[in-house]
Formats: sequence, structure tokens, C-alpha cells
Amino acid sequence: MELSSGNLLTVLTLASGSERNLEQQNAEAQLKKWEVSSGYHYLLQEIYLKTEVPLQIRWLAIICFKNGIDKYWRSSRQYAISKEEKVQIRSRVFYLLHEQNNQLTVQNAHSVSKIARFDFPSEWPTLLDDIAKSLDEFVFKSNDLISTNNMLIILNRIIKTISMVRIGRARHAMQSKAPIIVTILIKLYQKFFQGWTQSLDLSLMEICYLCLKNLRRIIPEGFEQPHKNQDVSEFLASTVDHLQSLIQEHDKYSSDLLERYVKCYCKLYVTIINNNPTSFVLLPSSQKILTTFLTLLEQRAEFIYNSSEENDFWEILALKGFVILKKIMAYIFKKGAITLKQRNDKVEVSSAIEKLTKDFFTPDVIQHLCELVINWYLRLKPSDLEGWLLEPEEWVNEELSTSWEYQIRPCAENFYQDLIRYFSDTLTGYVINKISYGLVENESVDRILMKDAILCTFQLSSSAIANSVNFDNLLHEVFIPEGLKNDLVENKILKRRICLIIGEWVSVQCSRESRIDIYKLLLNFLQPTNQINDKVVKIASIQTLRAIVNDWDFNKHDFQPFLNDFVKLLLNLLNEMKLTESKLYIFNTLAVLIERCNPLMDYQTLIDILRIIPRYWESSSVDNEPIIKNSLLRALKSLTISLNENSAETHAIALPLVNSCCSESSELYSLLSEDGYDLWLSLLKYCPQSQLNNNQIMELFELIPSGLLNSTEILPTILSILRSYSLYAPELFSNKISLELFRVLAGYLPKMRDDAFAVFVSLLDILLLENSSNESFINNLLTSGLFSAMIDYVLDDNQSIILCTKIYLVLSRLAKNSPEVFFRMLDIASVDVEKFFKTWLQYYNNNGNPRNKKVNLMALLSLTAYGVPKNIKVALEISAEVVKRTFYFLEEIKENDNGSCEAYNSDFTYEDIDDYAYLDPDIKPHGEKNRYGLLLEKMDPVYKTNLLEYLKETIMSLKTQLSNSDFNQLMSLNDGYTLDKLHALT
Repeated sequence: MELSSGNLLTVLTLASGSERNLEQQNAEAQLKKWEVSSGYHYLLQEIYLKTEVPLQIRWLAIICFKNGIDKYWRSSRQYAISKEEKVQIRSRVFYLLHEQNNQLTVQNAHSVSKIARFDFPSEWPTLLDDIAKSLDEFVFKSNDLISTNNMLIILNRIIKTISMVRIGRARHAMQSKAPIIVTILIKLYQKFFQGWTQSLDLSLMEICYLCLKNLRRIIPEGFEQPHKNQDVSEFLASTVDHLQSLIQEHDKYSSDLLERYVKCYCKLYVTIINNNPTSFVLLPSSQKILTTFLTLLEQRAEFIYNSSEENDFWEILALKGFVILKKIMAYIFKKGAITLKQRNDKVEVSSAIEKLTKDFFTPDVIQHLCELVINWYLRLKPSDLEGWLLEPEEWVNEELSTSWEYQIRPCAENFYQDLIRYFSDTLTGYVINKISYGLVENESVDRILMKDAILCTFQLSSSAIANSVNFDNLLHEVFIPEGLKNDLVENKILKRRICLIIGEWVSVQCSRESRIDIYKLLLNFLQPTNQINDKVVKIASIQTLRAIVNDWDFNKHDFQPFLNDFVKLLLNLLNEMKLTESKLYIFNTLAVLIERCNPLMDYQTLIDILRIIPRYWESSSVDNEPIIKNSLLRALKSLTISLNENSAETHAIALPLVNSCCSESSELYSLLSEDGYDLWLSLLKYCPQSQLNNNQIMELFELIPSGLLNSTEILPTILSILRSYSLYAPELFSNKISLELFRVLAGYLPKMRDDAFAVFVSLLDILLLENSSNESFINNLLTSGLFSAMIDYVLDDNQSIILCTKIYLVLSRLAKNSPEVFFRMLDIASVDVEKFFKTWLQYYNNNGNPRNKKVNLMALLSLTAYGVPKNIKVALEISAEVVKRTFYFLEEIKENDNGSCEAYNSDFTYEDIDDYAYLDPDIKPHGEKNRYGLLLEKMDPVYKTNLLEYLKETIMSLKTQLSNSDFNQLMSLNDGYTLDKLHALT
């Protein structure tokens, strides 16, 4: 069908039909064909501009137009819209300004902003001038409110789009035109604000709001230093008056639109502060803005405290007030170094900071702010107490998950932390005095709430006042006695606060002896017999326990007397808690306890924890709570590690779960596979020797190919599982699955991350120690392309030399044990052998590890011993250098008669086999460490081959195989140093 206005209208009519049928599908297909045709977008624009066309068709036309602009306007795109068509389209983008349908206007605005993004200023330099001129004409000459409204919607989208541009001329061009646009917008704003406040006309109010919305965007983005523009300064001064009047008359003008006005003023101030805090402070109206919000926080404090509504208007304003004050405080504290965009000179920064500290943030104001926050904003609200009483689990879980930017008490806590940090000299004594003399008796709920707020300041001040207080004294004199009181039910409020204080301070200042007293206190809080210890207190205690156990200075031997009691209480609490989040805290804390107290938790306790896992796994399936399953998998991993030689106890439960979580076809795969792989790895590592023929473990190997392909973000974990299998069942690497695995690894190797590379090297080192003479394994290595990939890696000049030496180390294993096979593999892979061996010798000195050097030398000697008699040229060429370097090495290293020495007992290729856990004498080596040790003892020639004897055998072998003349010719290649050493040797 030929593209024309009539045909396009017909097709759009069919495509916009309400019933889905073949005609509609054909129409959509036709539109898809036309979208790359010249003139298509111009005709779409023509149709949506015609007001007589049905709205549904115009709507489809403008959507197709907008999407086409996004896809084809950029000139570098395939099927880009032609220059001529662009000119025609741009000439008509403002024809729809009389449109009364707001949704069409919004879609048109999106289209115009996309065009502006690409064409302003190069192809459309007059864009902003034309808009300013049109706005002036609509308002001050024709009084066309509809066109004014629509133009402001378009302008807002243009400013928003261009403001996001960071490369190119568009943003700078907008800034050059900003004074013109701002001048007309301010005039419009003032005119319409005066109009709607006098008449309460909602249409004028909406247009005025659009003016404000545009100004809110263009002032911060269009002026790097707003305080230097008189129009902007005067406008911002007027906004403060308007903000104050709207706040005062809130009930009179009560509407969502009015609240949007107030929020828009707040966003304007915050954005200016973010972009250029110095300029904000130097505004003549800045102090008035700050005072307005401080006054608001004071005057509305009681109302906000007693409010139970979500998204309450006054609470939102208070949040903005705290954010603004917080940002200004940070500016003072950081001496103006807030953002990279800061371009003010030092004089202006100093002037701004002096203005703030002298005129606003005086010591009296700082203390007043602190008092205000304590008295009203840190206190638990009546709505909090109601939530605590009726739905304690829901309440505490919301407390632990709420972002500080959206609720007033968390926001006030965050603000207070900055206040005490930035003005610690002014507030430290004040806060300590509050704690010393403000903790009155628990005579009423109000007194308890005030005490809780005061204690909250101590909790939040840990980093600022740690050097001025003795936490251990306060713990024993104040917090523990307070926590043990049971005279009022409301004491649970203080028990919770004491838990929060301990959780915050334990990593800052807490002695070993005090921690023992804390364990006793937390045990008391978790007792089921005490009615004051409700769910909120117990969850707070669990969170605190986890923080203490996770702390760097945690001593598991001090904790051991309490360990079993805590575990029993936690297991009992699982039955008491109803919500998923509450159970998660318990499971996560159990996992941390098992991990940090390893191996002190007794066998029976570990089995008790293990037995509950199937029940909660099944119940979470019924309740559709996969997040519980993640936590259970992590707990099961900790159990496996802690059971160590008894880890087979977990197999009946853990192996089916691994199979379920790590099978690509499983519905659990996307959510649980990562934790499933971690559990799988721990099962392999800690598997005892008695379980080496476990069929379920062997069958899981079939799941690795999909994991290796799909889980590249956790590639080190997948490779570690492979490495564990290489020690657990090396025979698995001679089958078809290993061929597939090696193909994938060959593709990954050139760009493999360092963490994955380290595991890859140790995996290949183990495999080649075990399988250098295994024909099936060698064939898989060759056929898969992995051998060629390793050769290409070491010959690639762009790769790290250190990493290349590790690949040469792996190749050395093969070369040492099977020199004939190695040369044949080089030949099959069409390797430039001269370059390969030259690079090998060149990189040899980058080996800092004596053990690795010996592996290299033994391989090179083996290749020499085989290659020289076979007339392999490269073997003859390298022989003298290899022998010399062997003598150099022997002078550095003093081997015993068996060929071993102390230097060989560290820096293994399997780097993480001696991780930090084995520094703990209580922890026994796991099964994999034992298997690796046995492999080295049995198969690694480093420990049982005397290198000097090996060199001697190599020379004697050459002498036996070569004629006298050939042997003498070979010896003549050596230098004097080497010949002297050889004579002494033979």
C-alpha cells in the first residue's frame, strides 16, 4: 500500500479498533513497514494536528510519532528521518497549542523535547527565544490561557530533557538563554499568583503552578550562580513570602494543588543547595528561607507528633526542612567542598560560611535545634505506641526497614547524627549533661518516652562523643539496671532502646568484661517468662546479638558459656514469630552464631538446628516466601561448615535442596541459585573421606554446565565448585561434560576477572597433576580449544605478565609429566614454538614463588631431555639457558635430600586453601584441604624430587642418548659458569 495521508488515516483507524482481529494486525504490520518510509512521520504529525479527526486515532498517531522520533530522529541511525522532513516537522510542533486534551498535549511535549535534545541549538537555535516570545504574546496580548498552559507543559519537558545532557552544546546553550526564559516566567508567575490568590480560580492556579515548576527546573540548571542574577534573587525572595502565606492559609486554600506548590518551593531550594550551596547561602533571602523552615519545625512539632496520617502535609514539610538544614550544616562542616561542580572562589566560600555561622548556626540555635529534636521528633509518637501494642512485629519490621528520607522520626535521627558530628564542640557537654541529669524516674509513659528520646541521643552520638564518655561505666551504672527493671509494662520501651544503644556502641567502645554482662542482659530480654519482654524487645535483642557476634572484637570463648542458651531461645522464638521478616532475623542470627562460634557449638545443638530446616522450607513453600529459603540455605551452609567431618549429617537435607535450587529448569533457580551454589560448594569442601562415592554428589556434576554459562556474575563460585570436584572425583573430567565445560572456559579465559582467574589456575593445576597421562582428559583439553586458549593467552602482549606466568605454571605440569604429549599438542595447535619458549624463559623471572620456579624448571628440563635427542630444534636452543637457570635456582634454594624445603610449603597455586579460618587452632582442616594435601604428597614432584639429582639425571640421559660429538656440541652451548657447575656435578 502506498504511503499517503488518506491511506495512513485509514490504517490508523483500523489499528485503533477496540476489537483484536486480523484487520487490526495487518494495519499494525503496515504501520511497522511505513515507519522507515520518507514522509511517514510528517504525515503522522499532520493527522494528530487535525482536531476533526477522532481522538482515538489522533492518540495513536501521536504515540507512533513520538516513538518514531525516539528511534529515527538522530541522523546516525539507520532509516533516519531526512533533513527536509525534520524542517517540516519542526515548523509545526507548536500548532497544537490550542489543544484542550491534556494527554495529547503531554505526548506532544515529549515529542518536542526529544527533537530539542537532538537539534538544539545547532539546527534549532531560536527554540527558547520563540517559546519566550509566544508566552509573552499569549498572556499579555491575547490572554490565551489554554495555549499558555500547553506551552508551559512543553517548556517544562524541554528544560527537563536538556538539563540531563552532560555532553554537547545543548546544556550550555540553554544556560545562555536562561535569563530570557526566566524573565518571562517570573512575570507570568507573579501575574497568575496574584490572580488566583485573589479569585481562587483553579485554572489560574494550575497555570501559575506550571510557571513555578518551570522555574524550579531552570533556575538551578540554567544559572551556575543564581545569587548574581537580580531577577532570580528577587523571585526567590518572593517565593519565601508566598511559601509563608500558603502555609499560614493552608486550611483556607486546602487542596492537593496548593500542597504541590509548597513542595515545589522546597524542591527549588534543595536543588539550588545541591548544585551550588555557596550561591544559595549568598542569596539575600537564604536566611529567611532557613528561618522559615526552622520556625515551621518549631510551630508544627506538636501537631506532627500527634498526627497518625501517612504522608501528612506538615510532616512532609518538616522532612524537607530537616533535609535543607542538613545540607547546609554539611556545607559548613566540609568548608564548601560539597560537589565537583563547586566553582566559587575561596572568598565567596569563606563569606558564605561566615554568614551561616554568625547569623544562623549560633551556639544558641544549635542547642535549640538539639532540644527541639529531642523533645518532639525523637520521641515515639502515640501512633507508634498504638502500632507497637496492636501489631508489634509489623511495627518493628517497619522501623528496621524505613528509609530516613520518608518518615519524620528516622529523618530526625539522621539529622541529629549530623548535628552532633558537625557541632560536637558545642553539643558534647550538652548531650552528656542531658544523659546525666535528664534520666528521671519512670513515673509515667510521658517520662519514659522522654527518657527514651534522651537515650536515643546517646545511641546516635557514638562516633562523636566516644572520647568524652566511659561506656562501660554507663553500661553498669545506667543501662543494665534500667534494663532489669520490671516495675512498669512501659519499661519495654527502654529495654528496646538499651538494645539499640548496645548495638551501636559495642563496636565503638566496649570492654571484654562488659560484653559478658551484655550477654547476660540479652538472655534476660529473650526469656519467654517475662511479660515485659514482648516481641519488639526480643527482635531488638536478636538484632543486637547479631551485631555483637559480627563485631571484629568478638571473642567466641567468652561467649561459649551462653551459646547453647541463646540457640535454644532463638529456636523457641521461631514458633512465636509470625512474620517472615521476624523469622529472617532469627535465621540470619543463627547463621552468624554458627559461623563465628565454629567449632564451639556442640554436635547436638547443631543437629537440633538442622532438624528444623525441612519444616520451615516446606512451610515457606506453602506461604510462598522464597526469602525464607535464602536464609535457610545460608544457615545450612553455616551448619555444614561447623559440622566439618560430620557434615554428612546435612546431606539428606542439603543435597536435594541444591539440586532443586541449581537446576536451570527449577522455578527456584532465579531466586535461590546463588545461595544454592554457595551451599553446594561448602558441601563439597567439607565432605569427609567416607562420602567420596556419594551418588547424589556425583550426579550434581551434571548441573555445572548451565551454571557456568548462566551465572557469570558468580563465576569464582562456579569455578570453585569445579575445583572441589577435581579433588573429590577427578574421573569426572574425562567425560563429555568436561569437554563442554572446557569449551566454555576457553571462551571466558581471555577476559576473565582476576578473582575467577585465580580459581581457574588452581583448578587446572590440580587436574593436570592428576591427569597428565590420561588420554581422554588430554583429548578434551585439545578438542575443547582450552589448550589453544591458554597458549594464546601467554602469547598475548596485552595480558598481565604475572597472570601469564601462572598459565605457564599450569602448562609446566603437563610438560613435566608428558613431554612427548606436550610437543605433540603444540604441533596440533599450530603454535609458534620458538616464540612460546622464548616468552616462557622471559617470563620465568617474574615468578616470585620458589615452588613455582621449581615446577617451571622441572618441566623445561623434561622437555629438553626429550626434545634434544629427537632433534627438536627449540629444545636444543633453550637447553643451555634452562641448565644455567637451574643452577642459579639451586644456589638460592637449599633443598634437603628428598628435594623439599621450607620455601615450598606456602603460596600454593590453590591460594585460598589456607584462608584465615585455619589461623584459628580450634578449627580442624576440612575434607578438601586434606584431599589437596594428599594430592600434593602423592603426585607433586616438587616435594619428592631433588632438583640437583633431576638435573644430573637429565644430563646423563642426554649423554646416553646422544653420540659423543653431539653431546660435546650440546655442552659447548653452555657458558663458563654452567660448564664449571656441570663438571662438578658429573
